[in-house]
Amino acid sequence: MNHLPSAIIIKELKDYGLRAGAYRNTPLPYRIAMQLEKKLENLPIGTGVYLMKDSRGKVIYVGKAKNLRNRVKTYFQKGGDGRLLVQHLLRRVAAVDVVLTDTEKEALILENNLIKQFSPRYNTVFRDDKTYVSIKIDLTREYPHPQVVREVKKDGALYFGPYSSSRAVRETLRFLYELYPIRKCSEKTFKGRKRPCLYYQMGKCTGPCVGLAEDKAYREMINEVVLFLKGKREELLERLKEEMMREAEAERFEKAAELRDRVQAIQQTIERQKVSSPSLIDRDVFGYYKEGREMSIQAMFIRNGNLEDIASYSLPVHYNTPEEVFSAFLNQFYSHTRFIPREVLIPTEVGDAHLLGEILTERKGQGVSIVSPKKGEKIRLVGLAMRNAENAFRARHSTPQRQKKVLQGLKEALGLKNVPERIECFDISNIGGRLAVGSMVTFEGGLPNKNRYRRYRVKTVSALGGADDFAMMEEVMMRRYKKAQVGAIHELPLPQLTIVDGGKGQLGVALKVMKGLGIKDVDVIALAKAKKQGDRRQETGDRETETQDRVFVPGKSKPILLATDSPELLLLGRIRDEAHRFAITYHKKLRQRQFYRSPLDEIPGIGPARKARLMKCFGSIENIRQANLKDLKEVASLPARQAELIYHHFHPHG
Repeated sequence: MNHLPSAIIIKELKDYGLRAGAYRNTPLPYRIAMQLEKKLENLPIGTGVYLMKDSRGKVIYVGKAKNLRNRVKTYFQKGGDGRLLVQHLLRRVAAVDVVLTDTEKEALILENNLIKQFSPRYNTVFRDDKTYVSIKIDLTREYPHPQVVREVKKDGALYFGPYSSSRAVRETLRFLYELYPIRKCSEKTFKGRKRPCLYYQMGKCTGPCVGLAEDKAYREMINEVVLFLKGKREELLERLKEEMMREAEAERFEKAAELRDRVQAIQQTIERQKVSSPSLIDRDVFGYYKEGREMSIQAMFIRNGNLEDIASYSLPVHYNTPEEVFSAFLNQFYSHTRFIPREVLIPTEVGDAHLLGEILTERKGQGVSIVSPKKGEKIRLVGLAMRNAENAFRARHSTPQRQKKVLQGLKEALGLKNVPERIECFDISNIGGRLAVGSMVTFEGGLPNKNRYRRYRVKTVSALGGADDFAMMEEVMMRRYKKAQVGAIHELPLPQLTIVDGGKGQLGVALKVMKGLGIKDVDVIALAKAKKQGDRRQETGDRETETQDRVFVPGKSKPILLATDSPELLLLGRIRDEAHRFAITYHKKLRQRQFYRSPLDEIPGIGPARKARLMKCFGSIENIRQANLKDLKEVASLPARQAELIYHHFHPHG
């Protein structure tokens, strides 16, 4: 961008002043508020960037707009923007500066530069601390060779990467130098050399620096290296395997072992095919996982249809939506000097995708598309990136130190007697009382221990003649903790914390069970799931509290409301959801078993083996139904007693 029109600076733009109609208790005089509100009309209509500052003049947010006046005014109009971010931002805005640009594309570039310059609190700031390297081969030189570089320039050379593991790249080049006697020296050394180097004496270089290399043969080797780096590794591996076999047949076992190790190493480094794609184009595929105030983004770098490298990034989220975070991330990600693929696959629509696509197309010199796929191979790749983003998030937050801190925070927030190192959570699943089941999941140190999961087939329903969630919960908990009290050999030790899915009623049931069994050292809480706006009021009678998960504890009439993005509430929610998943899975299994139940199951003495034999002999239940006693005895070779039982089951009056 060669020129920017002069900036229009607007100072003393107070958030309270501009929203005087909405904030009756503004600390500013109403007259000043009205004066500041009038200044909005002086904002330019053109395209550009706006910078919001706090009372100390520090930039706290940077944005862009096609129409600056309309965009900035929406922040301060009642019901204008509506984003959660804006509610927190406006409490701190004291001034706004704007900068005009000629095009939206220039505004996008300028916005990115200003975010990098000021690192505003309420913007998503991407700090890439990873060291990326690429492999460069300049085919225009007389004797080209692979080089490890950190910048991708538009100079006509071939670039492969980028790769987040420089060690793996250098190992790969080391293998290539072993395979091909090409030059290894730098440009300065190459031009100043008067006699062959030690590599030439060792047979690992053809000596192009002193004119000893044959041009055609050298160019053929470089072409093979290029093919290898483009993903044509199968041909090279086959060649190595054939050479290995020849060396082994000639009983040169040391050389054969060296080639074997080389084949294995090549397969295990960055060039191995982790994920394949039918489309042999270069792609960057992104996925994300958000929890609390942190978002994990996973990048998969696919080159020539093969996954060459992956990278994971962690971004703080200040009330931003995933779409806002992703838009900012992409803009900053590709502002770094890096390889630009032909296609970028993203998991969510972003408003600036077309502008960023134009910028990347200009930099690459050929068309670059940014796509949020909806079906087919591309959505499969994005789904894979999404799962890997969650895995990366879990791995980063599963450290014992972090989990210990969360558990300690849970003890303090809920007033527990103990730090809940072992947590058990109960849930009930049924449809109108039919096939009712209970589940218990166990978390230890904040992580699931599936070896200590338990499931229960509820028996209470048959006695009551209907569904009673409280009675079912009481039965399941009684069966679990009664065995622990009597010291059953295979029973689990008592937890520090027991969670029941529900509200005050379920909490009362859990406390009744514990009191009846004399268990005093286990904390008990109930976790009620958030209700949507407009749902019926429940225990608290407070419509606002129903919009988030509520924690009920003994001795308190109202629930404890933990921050929705707190790690403590997120842990409780994850445990409750896992108990629900485990119960639902068992319930579905029983339903399927009932659906596929055979009439033969109702006949005493007919087990799985006999049932399989009957189906094999007669082919269907209908044929068994129509068979007479003689057929049952002779065709299926049944004893007379079993044949009679089967026949009379299908012909009770026969």
